[in-house]
Amino acid sequence: MTTCPRDGSKLDSIRSEYPSCLQCGYEDYSYTPPQRKRPGNALLGGLASKLRYIGFSPQLEDLTLEVRVRRDNFAKMGILTVPTCPWDGKDMKVSPLMGKRKNRGERIYRCSKRHRISLLSSINGDWRGWM
Repeated sequence: MTTCPRDGSKLDSIRSEYPSCLQCGYEDYSYTPPQRKRPGNALLGGLASKLRYIGFSPQLEDLTLEVRVRRDNFAKMGILTVPTCPWDGKDMKVSPLMGKRKNRGERIYRCSKRHRISLLSSINGDWRGWM
């Protein structure tokens, strides 16, 4: 509601936490202010991004994939990239490149249901898409 139901003037929310009318003093107590999210910490899993499909299948071109950064105390690097499976929404784990030539710009992930994706990175190390 942006206008006062009593006199039709504009409601203002600068003076108090509820929208109020400057003319007659009416306050709208049914208003609930939006909750602010706390900024996340990249090392604790707060940094996430969405990646587009960049492969050759026209059926998959509308699918996006969420990639998060997570701290791992057991890994030697300390920070892991965790993609979410685009088909079932579960976290995916790194899979070895078994028998393939290692491409530094590609990393293969699998989820618990054996869905497989490849994350492709650009020259500067950012993820550019998945296939």
